[in-house]
This record gives sequence, structure tokens and C-alpha cells, in this order.
Amino acid sequence: KVEIRSRVVKHLLTEWRKYLLTEQASPVEAFMQEYYSNSEAQDGMGFIYWQMSETCIVKTLAYKDRQNPEDIYFEAIQTFPPECEGEGYASEVMNKITALADKHGVVMRSTIKPFGSERVEAGDLMKWYSRAGFVKAGSGIIREPK
Repeated sequence: KVEIRSRVVKHLLTEWRKYLLTEQASPVEAFMQEYYSNSEAQDGMGFIYWQMSETCIVKTLAYKDRQNPEDIYFEAIQTFPPECEGEGYASEVMNKITALADKHGVVMRSTIKPFGSERVEAGDLMKWYSRAGFVKAGSGIIREPK
């Protein structure tokens, strides 16, 4: 069942990439294409996995913002297993993702939602996001391309 889902997802991503290469991709589509190409592992829920070391992985979720279709909604980033937290892997991946946003000129939006490790407080998470260029905007946060 999982293998079939994985094959379907890979097929859909391959077809989507072919379409993007033959059509003029919008900045958001170009961002998404390059974002997905940075990971060899993906799941059927949209998460991609960044292998950071032999045992450490960073899991991210980003997609075209439904309310602001010209923007990216960055929903989640998590380092696992827990013993890999605090090694700078999530920051390294965030730097790669924000560089992509800058390259394609897209705005990134998010909300502060601590999950995963119980050590992360919302205030600490906001400080972490602000180092990546995010600022408070209404009930969420936003990052303009540099």
C-alpha cells in the first residue's frame, strides 16, 4: 500500500516537473520545483526529507499558499531523531529554503506552531524564524525575498 502510494507520488511529481519544464513556470511553481528537487525522499503528505548526516534528518513542509497563491506557505520544519536537535541542521535547511525564495522572488508566510520537541517554546521559535528574515504580520509571520 505504501509502495503504491510512493510510486503514484513519484509519477505525479515527475509529470508535474515535465509540465513545468515545458510551460512558463510562475515564481511559486519554479520555487516548488526546485524545493522538491532538493530531496530524494518525499511522502504522500507533502513532507520532504533532507538527509543531514548518517543518522539525522530534517523534515519540511512547504506549499503554494491557498490564501495568497503568489506566496509560499511554510508549515513545518523538524529535526529528528531528537538527539539530532540543536546541531544546526534545521537552520541549515531553512537557509537553503530562504535562498530559494530569494532566487525566485517569492514571499514566505507561516505561523508559529511549536511541535515535535517539547523543548521549543513559541518565543524561542519566533527568534529562530526572525534570524531567517521572518517578521510578525497579523496572526502569522512573513518573509519578503531579499
